Amino acid sequence: MTSYDLVLDSPENKELFKDYLLNSSDQPLVCLPNFNKINIFIGSNNSGKSRFIRNLMKVKEFEGINDYIETMKKIDSYNEEISNLKSIAIRNKNEIHQGYGVMGSQTRRHIINSDSSLIELTKDSKFLDSLEINNSKFNDEHLVNYVYKAKLKLDIVKNPIKEYLRAKTYYIPTLRTAHSLFYLEEKEENQIIQDSDYQKMEEDIFYHTLSKNYKIDKEIEVFTGLHLYREILNARNSERSIRKRFEKFESFISKNFFDGKPIDIIARFQKEENLSGKNYSELISIDIEDDKQTRYLYDLGDGIQALIILMYKIFMAEENSFIFIDEPEINLHPGMQRLFLEQITTNADLKKKNLTYFITTHSNHFLDLTIEKENVSIYSFTPKISEEKTKQFIVKNVNVGDNEILQSLGVNNSSVFMANSSIWVEGISDRNYIKGFLKSYCNFINETPPKEDIDFAFFEYAGSNIDHYLFEKEFSIEESKIIIKDINALALSNKIFLLADSDNEKKSTKKGKRLIKLEEQKSKNFIPKILWEIREIENILPNQVWKKILINFCNKSLVKNHKEKVLDRINDALININSLKYQKKYIGEFLNDINNQLGKISNSNILNTSIYEKQKDGSFGTFINKRQLSEYILEENISWEIFSESKLIEELTISIYDFIKKK
Repeated sequence: MTSYDLVLDSPENKELFKDYLLNSSDQPLVCLPNFNKINIFIGSNNSGKSRFIRNLMKVKEFEGINDYIETMKKIDSYNEEISNLKSIAIRNKNEIHQGYGVMGSQTRRHIINSDSSLIELTKDSKFLDSLEINNSKFNDEHLVNYVYKAKLKLDIVKNPIKEYLRAKTYYIPTLRTAHSLFYLEEKEENQIIQDSDYQKMEEDIFYHTLSKNYKIDKEIEVFTGLHLYREILNARNSERSIRKRFEKFESFISKNFFDGKPIDIIARFQKEENLSGKNYSELISIDIEDDKQTRYLYDLGDGIQALIILMYKIFMAEENSFIFIDEPEINLHPGMQRLFLEQITTNADLKKKNLTYFITTHSNHFLDLTIEKENVSIYSFTPKISEEKTKQFIVKNVNVGDNEILQSLGVNNSSVFMANSSIWVEGISDRNYIKGFLKSYCNFINETPPKEDIDFAFFEYAGSNIDHYLFEKEFSIEESKIIIKDINALALSNKIFLLADSDNEKKSTKKGKRLIKLEEQKSKNFIPKILWEIREIENILPNQVWKKILINFCNKSLVKNHKEKVLDRINDALININSLKYQKKYIGEFLNDINNQLGKISNSNILNTSIYEKQKDGSFGTFINKRQLSEYILEENISWEIFSESKLIEELTISIYDFIKKK
C-alpha cells in the first residue's frame, strides 16, 4: 500500500504543531511523512507524543500527498510562471476582457490573485484548461505562451491528493479501566457493610477530567471503559449491524482466551433493583458454554481486562474511523502486545473496516513487533529547548531497523526473558520459516500453535558474539570459552533452542570444531541444532514450496501477460530439477538451473536473475533478499503435506515444537 505525507500546512494546523520540528529542522512541522494505516509515536516521558496525537484529533481534514517537500519545490517553480502570467494579465486587461466578455474580469482576477498551495491546485488546473481551450481568442502571443508554460508546469506539479475518509474519531486515553467504580453511601458507625450499600458511579469522571484538562472536542468519542457496562448492554439490544460487531468481538475473546468455546459477554441487569435506585449488581460477566461457573470481568487478569478495553472499541468502531490510543501496552504482557498488534494488522474483520490507528507507546516491544508488519509507520519524539528557552519536540520518521532509536530505548530483546522458552536464530528469515513450519504442523495435528512471546520468543543473534563464534573462520580459544560459559549460565534459568546452518563447514576445521563444542553443551535447557547437511537454511525447502512461490520472483510483465504459460514452465522445470539435491550448494546454483530450464518469453528471462548472487568465478551464491522469500513462504499458508516432503523440515519442526511444549 502506498503511504502519503500527511499535509499539515494550513494556518490552523501550523498553530497546532508550532512546537514540533521535523528531523531537527528549525521550521515547524508542516507534514507527517509516510502517514500509514498504523502510526506509532514513540519516545520517552514528556517527549510530546501524547499532546501530538491530541492535536491530530483537532485536524479537521486529513489530506496526503506523495513527497510533500519535493512537491512544494515544484509548486514554487509553478508559481514563478503564474507570476509571469500576472504581469502579462495586468498589461492585457482589455484583451482578456474582450476575449471573455463578461468573464474577462474574473479571469484577470484569478491570475492576479493566484498564489498556489496544494489546496489551490485543483482550481488552477480547471482555470488553465479553460484558458488553453480559449487561447485562440487572445491576440497577445506572450499571454498564450505563458498560459501554455504554466499549464505544463502544473501538469508536473499535480500530484494525486489523497483525502482520508473519517466517519468518526475515537480516543482511548491512558486514563482507562475495565472496572466499574463504586462508592459507599453514608452509614452509621460500626454498621456491617454489605454489597447493597454500594452505589456504582454513573458519571464518567475520567472523561470529565480529560475534557477539562485538554478541551477534547465533543465530536470525539472518548472511551475510558467506565461506561463499558452500559455499552455492552446497549450493543446486545441494538440493531443487527451493531450486534454483528459485538458478536465478532465475543468471537475474538473466545478464540484467544477460552479455547474457542462459545461465550456470552453479558451486562447483568436487575430491573427491580434498578427501579429502586440500586445499581450495585450491574456487573459484566462472561458465560462459557458447558461451564457452570460464571466469570465476572473483575475476576479476570489485568492483561485480559486491558485488552478487552482496547479491542472492544476497535471491534465496535464504525468503518473508515480514526482510532487514537495512548499507551496500549499498559498492563499488557509482551505476548498480549503481540496479540493486540496482530489483530489490528491481520484480523480480516478489522481490515475490512479500513480503520486508521494513531498509537503512542513507551514499549520497545512494539518496535520489535512492527519490524514484521506492513502499513506501519514509526515516529520518534525527542524534547528540545529552543534558543528562546521554550520547549520544542523533534519528530523523526524512523525507518525499519533504525539502530539509533532502538539503542536510545535500550532494546535488549527483553521478551526472551519473559517467554517460557527462546529460539535463537541468525535473522528474520529464519524466524519466518520456523513460524511457517510450526503453524503448518499444528494445523496438521489439530493443535493450537504456541503463542509467540508467551510460549516462546525469538532472539536474533546476527551481529552478536554468538554470530562471530558460529561463522567466523578465526575465533580465539579464550573468546570461545567465554561464549560457552555465558550460554551455559543463561541456560540455567532459560530454555534455549539454538539453530545454525553449517555453511558447508567440515567438522575437522577450526570452525567445525567450535560447532561440535557447542553441540556438546546440550542439556535439558539448551538444545543446539546445527544443520550439518546443508549450506544455508533455504536448502531445506522442497520442490512443492518453490512451485508455490517462484512466480513471485518472475518477470512481472511476463506474468501479467502470460501467467498460465509461466506457471506451466515452472511446473516443467521442477519436474526435471530437485531442489533437495542442491543441499550442499548455495541456493543460487539451484535457481540458476531453474532459470535455464524456464528459458525466455519474448526474448525476456522468465525468472529475475537478480534475485541470487553471481560470483566472479562463474559460480552462484545465496538468495539476495532472504527476508522477502521467507515472508512469501510464511504468507502462503503451505500445508504440512508439502513441508514434510523435506525430512529436515519435518525433524526440525517437531524438535522445536516438542522443545516449546516441554515443561
